[in-house]
Amino acid sequence: MSELASYSLQAVFFALIAVVLFSRSKKTDLYQFALISIWLIGVIAIYARYSEDQVLFYSNDQKFHLQVLKYYIPEEGLHLNAVIGLRYLLTVPVYLISLFGFNAMLVIKFFQLMSLLEIYQTSKRYLVRSEIVVKPWHIVFFAGPIMIFMSLLALRDLLLALFVIKFIFDVSAKQKAFGLLFSFLLRPHLGVALVVGALIARFYIRLKPRFHLLNLCLISLCTYVFGSITYWFGSFVQKGTEIKQPENLITQLKFTRLLANFFGLQFLTLRGGNDTVVALPNTVLLVSRLVFVDTFLIPMLFLYALFSHIKFMSYKKVSVFLSFVFFYGIVSQTSYNSTRQNIPFLACMGVLAVADIEHFRKIKAKIAPKLLMATR
Repeated sequence: MSELASYSLQAVFFALIAVVLFSRSKKTDLYQFALISIWLIGVIAIYARYSEDQVLFYSNDQKFHLQVLKYYIPEEGLHLNAVIGLRYLLTVPVYLISLFGFNAMLVIKFFQLMSLLEIYQTSKRYLVRSEIVVKPWHIVFFAGPIMIFMSLLALRDLLLALFVIKFIFDVSAKQKAFGLLFSFLLRPHLGVALVVGALIARFYIRLKPRFHLLNLCLISLCTYVFGSITYWFGSFVQKGTEIKQPENLITQLKFTRLLANFFGLQFLTLRGGNDTVVALPNTVLLVSRLVFVDTFLIPMLFLYALFSHIKFMSYKKVSVFLSFVFFYGIVSQTSYNSTRQNIPFLACMGVLAVADIEHFRKIKAKIAPKLLMATR
């Protein structure tokens, strides 16, 4: 049997598992089956085109996962100090499953698919719980093109997005704790950002400031500065590097880069060369935004929802916004700033923006009696 045929059969097997697991739910719909079908065709097409070099397609972070699974774990074993660095939360389960003969990269992609399906279901549950009828255009804002594309790659981004959604939207304290813990284990600064954003948002909402726009801008600036400082402290704790002052803290470049994050154009602010995250020309990346419209529609709609109803802040909106700003403060001290880094926040932003807009539409139509009931 050829390698492609073997890989394809394994992909079909995992797709069937996804169908079985999610078809057991009474809330399964045709879109979930569409996601599974697209995933099946996509992963086979990528392997047919690139074969083993698929680990270099879009992001070489996939190659790092392969090295962990092929060398570090089998050759060096498991070590407590490598739990975060070698992403054991993801790589150890994948390694154990691959011992049965499954392609390790395909197993990671399957985990990404399952995360996407759960993101879709969790987002729908939140909207339904908020008395919002989910419409087709809503789906673009939490399970759209960029999320589907990420499910085709052997990365960790959709797992992170799922953990963030669990932390923000789940009503169970246990599920929230698991979401936060797993976020930290896969990307520590994301976990810290969620905690900081949640704490500051809780303080801000209870404070009930009078000048909403001014106060939100000031607290956002402080959060950004705090994130920039935290980067060097975290680097000292994790790697033992020297604690330095944040570099170019308040500059046009940093704020242009932050603004670019909300338009999905952060790659335009990179200097190129060794700093590039995706090895594609800027023109190609710009054109790709016609396909991945959610990369800029989600943050733009979220900003609109946040600032157009500035007097009616909700804890969740402020928490996600400040977590993102703090996270950007950390990222601003590095050379890397890609769309991938925003993925954990995009689904949350999309769901909250949809809930906010739909609720205020009902307010105008005099259907909903209470303000922001949908986004609390």
